[in-house]
Amino acid sequence: MYVLLRVGATVLLLTSQVVSAQMPSRDTLDIYWIDVEGGAATLIVTPSNESILMDAGWPRSDERDAQRIQAAMTDAGIDHLNYFITSHFHTDHVGGLTALANRVVIDQFIDHGDSVEDNPELWNPYLAVVSGKRRSVTPGETLPLHGMEFMFVTSNGQTLRAGLSPSGPNALCDESSSTEPDMGENGQSVGYLLSHGSFQFLNLGDLTIDRQHTLACPVNKLGTVDLLQVPHHGNGLAPELLWALMPQVTISSQGPHKGGSADGFEVISQIPGVEDMWQVHRALDTDDAHNTEARLIANHTDEDECLGHWLKATVHQDGQSYAVINGRNNSRQTYISQ
Repeated sequence: MYVLLRVGATVLLLTSQVVSAQMPSRDTLDIYWIDVEGGAATLIVTPSNESILMDAGWPRSDERDAQRIQAAMTDAGIDHLNYFITSHFHTDHVGGLTALANRVVIDQFIDHGDSVEDNPELWNPYLAVVSGKRRSVTPGETLPLHGMEFMFVTSNGQTLRAGLSPSGPNALCDESSSTEPDMGENGQSVGYLLSHGSFQFLNLGDLTIDRQHTLACPVNKLGTVDLLQVPHHGNGLAPELLWALMPQVTISSQGPHKGGSADGFEVISQIPGVEDMWQVHRALDTDDAHNTEARLIANHTDEDECLGHWLKATVHQDGQSYAVINGRNNSRQTYISQ
């Protein structure tokens, strides 16, 4: 998108990136979990108005997911994206990208490298969209954000080689064992750790249980975090990682009939010290005992009746506290960063 500005008798043509860079800074770091009905779309907007979106939901003729992402962007006060991250090449994560890229300017596209699965109907449109703007990352690389750290911790089946802070052996590994490596797209997922002052947010995409184990054993490479986006929509979770991370708060990006397994809920609910477990959707295929409190669930209905409410975190500018808000009922809970 381009904007015309008149200075005296001179008309200047500026790109939206320049105009956005001149927008006033905000007081908070904002994170949105956008309801794309069992896919994934997580939007981050920094206090300097830098924007990162990981994943874009499903391909649909009505462009529902692109519209829901745009609605979150509008709420955040931005009109374009600095970075789009593809966690991995599955339809529920990258299928909606073409529609989104037709609606908003995206400066750079980030992925784990070429798809390891043969899906030309997904792969070829992706290559067309990202042409000339693509970057593939490895663990340890970063994004140059102002006032915070953004590090990729998994990508292309690899994890960080060394821990981010000194720690001894993870005792939880004594009762766990690694499984066979997942060679499909889920196992290639891009994952990142965002640090803002004392606040830390971890998003591992659909990282599989074998790669989760590698992050946790024999040493927990990531330390503890404040806010965890539950991997793989709440399915296939490694206790040795989630329990070692000890998040205060979890967000499960699941759909009414996708993700949110009873086994996964049991792992999350046993995280030491977890204060709240938020869900983008109620899991309709399980019981009340395997869903969180109703006030912490953004969407309760099946897909056809769903209005697509989001969950949102607002992190104080010093990173010492944050709140999670339910877009459906404006239920809010404030937390002190660890």
